[in-house]
Amino acid sequence: MKKRIGGNDEIQKVEQWLDTGFPPLNEAVSGDLEGGLPCGRIVEIFGPPSAGKTFLATRAMIAAQKVGGIAVFLDHENSFDVGLAEVMGLQSDEDEGNWVYKQPDTFEDAIDLTGQILSLVRKESLIPAEAPIVIVYDSLASMVPRQKFEKFEKMADGTAKEKDELNMNDNTALARATSANLPTLAKWAQKYNACLIFLNQVRTKMGVMFGDPTTSPGGDSPKFYASVRIKLGGGQLKEGGDRVGQLVKAECVKNKVAPPFQKCEWNFYFDPSRGLDVVESLVEYMLDKGYIPKTSTGRIEIGDKKYTKSQIVDMYREKDLSEIVKAIKSIQAKMKSKDELEPADA
Repeated sequence: MKKRIGGNDEIQKVEQWLDTGFPPLNEAVSGDLEGGLPCGRIVEIFGPPSAGKTFLATRAMIAAQKVGGIAVFLDHENSFDVGLAEVMGLQSDEDEGNWVYKQPDTFEDAIDLTGQILSLVRKESLIPAEAPIVIVYDSLASMVPRQKFEKFEKMADGTAKEKDELNMNDNTALARATSANLPTLAKWAQKYNACLIFLNQVRTKMGVMFGDPTTSPGGDSPKFYASVRIKLGGGQLKEGGDRVGQLVKAECVKNKVAPPFQKCEWNFYFDPSRGLDVVESLVEYMLDKGYIPKTSTGRIEIGDKKYTKSQIVDMYREKDLSEIVKAIKSIQAKMKSKDELEPADA
């Protein structure tokens, strides 16, 4: 058999991960606090407004640039705040060659751009072969299929005819566009070592009595071809009665690179200077997992001393994030070792 058809192809494995900026989310997606979003795959991040979808995508773009990669943002919503992204650490100088920002008119234009960029970067060796390419589509729901866009163009300039009236085919055009193009995008992601991130909105399904009534636009194809689908939700964060942000709850509703349905949550503030409060949310994560002991009164015990949660947060703010992650992984290893020994000791 081998002589006739050749040897087996190499099974694809994720060799590179892009930091999301929040270790527990890295863990939920990749199984490792120091992991993140997978390169060589399609990722969908969907949720309500102001849940931090663009924030997470920007963190992935920054992570790619840090290791010599290229970040591409295809802005179909025309709402990307490059100034805020720069504050976060994104390099947006066009002359540096590691940042591409475009506003495509149609879904098909975005796909064409994707192919051109991926092919050019790899064929011209614009970055090292091992460096990743991140392409963010904001958002899938706003990507207008060409057939629909052209009809609106004709309506706008007064040249529309009866055949240009919107119909049921136009309502399903996006689903058909994703069905036709996502298989190719999945191949490109693997071939060119690219992480293709589709940000998406949510819609409410009518008449659903049981289960989750929400879905994301674009038909069923994104649900099949995305290796990771992260659903964002949550509630309000208030200070003094004013809404200052959101408690974001993330769930990996699909995961082909690590165990699925892992969850985490974080505090996301509308104030750009705060954004995702990593330290505050990490302390909440450690308390929830039992990594930090807590008394019945809610105080936190470390040695012989007791602290409030805010005091612990202030203490951790003085530490480097990598130091905190290292400490958490050490605790996890000890807890795992203890769990493995308990059955034998019983």
